[in-house]
Amino acid sequence: MSGNPRGRGSGRGGESGGRGGGDRGSSRGGRGGDRGGRGGASGEPAPAPDARVHKAEDDLVKETKGKIIDGFPGRPGYGTQGKQIVLRANYFVIATAFEQNLTEQPLYRYELSVSGEVSKPKRRQIFEEVLLHPVLKDVGWGTDYATILVTTKELDIKKHMGGSSEMKITLSRPGGQQQQQQENPPDFVQEARRRNTFLASLNYQGSFNLRQMIEYLRSPSAGAMYQGSADLIQMLNIIVAKPPNSSPTVRNIGQNKFYPFHGHPGMESANLGAGLEALRGYYSSVRPTVGRMLLNLNATSGAFFKPMRLFDLIAEFGGGKPLDQIEAFIRMLKVEAKYVKDGQTKPFMVKTKSIVGFARSIGKVKVKRFGNAREVKFSFEDRSKPGSSAQEISVFDYFKRHHGITLQSPDRPVLNVGTPGDPQYLPAELCTVLPGQAYRRLLSGDQTTEMLGFAARFPNLNAMSIAGTPQTPGTALRLLRLADPAGSGDPQTGSVKPFGISVSTKMITVPGRILAAPQIKYGNKSLNPRSGSWNSANQRFVKPGKFDGWQVVILNVRGNRGNALVPEPTQYQPDISRPAKLIDDFAKFLKDYGIQMGTRHSTQEHLLEPLTMQNREQNDKQLKQIFANADAKRAAMMLVILPANDKWLYARLKFHGDITYGIGTVCAVGSKMQKPNGQGMYFGEFDQLALKFNTKGGGVSHSVNNVIAPVDKNTMIVGIDVTHPSPGSSEGAPSIACMVASTDSQMFAWPGSIKTQKGRQEMVDGIEQMMNERLDLWQKHNGSKLPTKIIIYRDGVSEGQYMTVLKEELPGIEKAFTTRYGAKAKHPKLAIIIVGKRHHTRFYPTREQDADYDPQRQKGNWNPLPGTVVDRGVTSKILREFYLQAHQGLQGTARPAHYVVIKDEISFEADQLEQFTHHLCYLFNRATKAVSICPPAYYADLLCERGRSYLFTALAENNTSESKAFDSSTSWSGEIHPKIKNTTWYV
Repeated sequence: MSGNPRGRGSGRGGESGGRGGGDRGSSRGGRGGDRGGRGGASGEPAPAPDARVHKAEDDLVKETKGKIIDGFPGRPGYGTQGKQIVLRANYFVIATAFEQNLTEQPLYRYELSVSGEVSKPKRRQIFEEVLLHPVLKDVGWGTDYATILVTTKELDIKKHMGGSSEMKITLSRPGGQQQQQQENPPDFVQEARRRNTFLASLNYQGSFNLRQMIEYLRSPSAGAMYQGSADLIQMLNIIVAKPPNSSPTVRNIGQNKFYPFHGHPGMESANLGAGLEALRGYYSSVRPTVGRMLLNLNATSGAFFKPMRLFDLIAEFGGGKPLDQIEAFIRMLKVEAKYVKDGQTKPFMVKTKSIVGFARSIGKVKVKRFGNAREVKFSFEDRSKPGSSAQEISVFDYFKRHHGITLQSPDRPVLNVGTPGDPQYLPAELCTVLPGQAYRRLLSGDQTTEMLGFAARFPNLNAMSIAGTPQTPGTALRLLRLADPAGSGDPQTGSVKPFGISVSTKMITVPGRILAAPQIKYGNKSLNPRSGSWNSANQRFVKPGKFDGWQVVILNVRGNRGNALVPEPTQYQPDISRPAKLIDDFAKFLKDYGIQMGTRHSTQEHLLEPLTMQNREQNDKQLKQIFANADAKRAAMMLVILPANDKWLYARLKFHGDITYGIGTVCAVGSKMQKPNGQGMYFGEFDQLALKFNTKGGGVSHSVNNVIAPVDKNTMIVGIDVTHPSPGSSEGAPSIACMVASTDSQMFAWPGSIKTQKGRQEMVDGIEQMMNERLDLWQKHNGSKLPTKIIIYRDGVSEGQYMTVLKEELPGIEKAFTTRYGAKAKHPKLAIIIVGKRHHTRFYPTREQDADYDPQRQKGNWNPLPGTVVDRGVTSKILREFYLQAHQGLQGTARPAHYVVIKDEISFEADQLEQFTHHLCYLFNRATKAVSICPPAYYADLLCERGRSYLFTALAENNTSESKAFDSSTSWSGEIHPKIKNTTWYV
């Protein structure tokens, strides 16, 4: 919908934070002036960056320039352009015993193998039993509780296990009470013991020396290697994370993210509504850099179920909602069931169970769907009584007769806490939701707003949560037992020091630079951006867009506040602005920019039924008729004015416009166009809408001086991204792969190719065809000439997949080149740059003049200024990478984009690539400000999001247990209407 470029991503329940780098925020951080001052988090003067690291980087460049190292291009140098500054980074120096001239501590690695298929929770239980074995007595250890065990001594396993390397482990009943051993237990008890008995063995993988890692990082040789580096980094991550990973009140979610929950002193939370809460967590990662190892610590946020009575959770979620939606919400939720006899207060039995769903018929087991405790019956055999036979009994009677419990809400649906094929029934009233359970589905709009308000904090608050001060260390340091309040001793003696390392409790400083913004050109005028943005008022677009005709559609929805615009004036409100006048004013606004709109057809105004699931079919028929009406008049564009944002309605408008009829659409919420009570219009919203119209009409709103060698007019810029199904998506839902590319040297039009592929596959399947389509369009716009250079910005690839891109995607790209260019010698020069947004590196200014802060007005947020670039201090020895914050982080802690060069036949110098990428960020076609990631990657992401809207029901909704599996034969598969497919239709 219309408005400023969106904050790039919240919406999933797992981790929050916009993908644009923290330019969302809240009022939770105090006023603008109180940001931590010149010294950042600690208030102390910032020390200079480590000169030894600077020298090591310079020495290394002499060896890496022009070489291929581990399959990647070596760094040609470091950037020098821009104003030199010093920044704090959320990294902490790891010092080894070798570096401190102390006795070195070798580390030993073991892997646990377990007989049979074992779930993750059971594997952790098995590991906990292993850790109690005498073989680990007086041995320092750390584990991921899945596979890896790190020790400070080599284990004499066979000596402690009677010559065997295996140990037999019998687990107690999960979540239940340990039963006393019986001489002759019943058969079902023996069977349960057999199911929970495992053979486990620890297999020695080798010893590791931290000195070798440091020598490798310090070596100026480009060919220096340490084969054990990846394993050792994994081991160090396990060691650092041992305190939170072993805590019963900290939840480990994903890779190296730890969330203190209820009962932990470091817990911070906020209510998200509908049964969910936000928790503040912390990310930790050991990073090898030039000359040293660093620990990256950052604050993060996630959505979790509230720990409360299950009844109360369901009521807060929406007890009146359809039962299949409630079932989807609580599926796989862990609950604690307490059995309390009538007239008593203490439970005689406590069980931990996972909810499979509500009662339903499975195979031969026939029960009423959503049946209650009186309706659901099962066959029960009292195995404690020899000779008893199975009898059918209701859940209500079972608990009454066998446990002495009279259910208070027997009319509520019964839970299945067994398996779909072997159900076990449990009344919801006995259940309490256990704390620390992540919510992994899509958040609602209101929940997303609350999450962003909780997550987006001013930089000083973020830094204080991580590092704090010497007197009051940050929660992250305390969580990892790296620091405690002053005077409480050194907690590292009980955490990392036994493993031969210590961790500084002060953030490092790194050198940075502030790049100058490019001039923005409109018609015959040039503007100088200020704080990464500019005002386009009274300017004419460089190249106005053009349409054959257009139409305005006003969509109202039956019910309160269902009018998209304030209606026509009445005798009681004679002064309000008429909707017709508002539309006239907007048409004039577009004309003033120079856009040639063609014939304006008469406005359509329609009334939709309430936007509920039940009304979707009827409403969709009406939407289709609206487009048919516009198509009959040969309207090429539609402005659709809505009463409010609605994801389904937006998705269907885009589907009918983009896929069915080939009519461009721009959607706007009426209240953002029209002032309250109809008192005029919002010019800022008109500006945003005009930018979209101009782009869709093939126009160029503004330009920048983008001639930065070696880029020239024969260079095509490409963006690639892939989006995947969310946890709430339909079973078998696909991933969507997209490629966009510039069509000329102005780099303002970005048509794209979009395809579906196997779900959760990151590498692009049809990349050869996509590249051929982009080259076709370039030729059409450039006199049949092909580009001589191609720069690809590849979004969405994790660090471990860089080489996979070269092995799996590059061959398809080169096949397209062979088809178009012929022999390899004629191929265009190619550069591939990975764009990262989900990293955890943050920078903090150390001086007022280098921060986004106005001392006269005492306003600002203390983020780095737009154009801040960092390529030293926290970067890899092998990879050529840099961090660039091109945008203004208006609220929250700004997140820079991370760029990694994995192929470079163009031979960019460091300054050339950094400045070119920076300038690109000022060419986003629907904004008058620099954006957080360069437009090729941004557009590819937008196109992926548009693809998600085409498959809205399958991908973008929290599907219920009744939802059908994805059917590719009846769903959109990637085709765009030919009338618009060669335009930038998706912005």
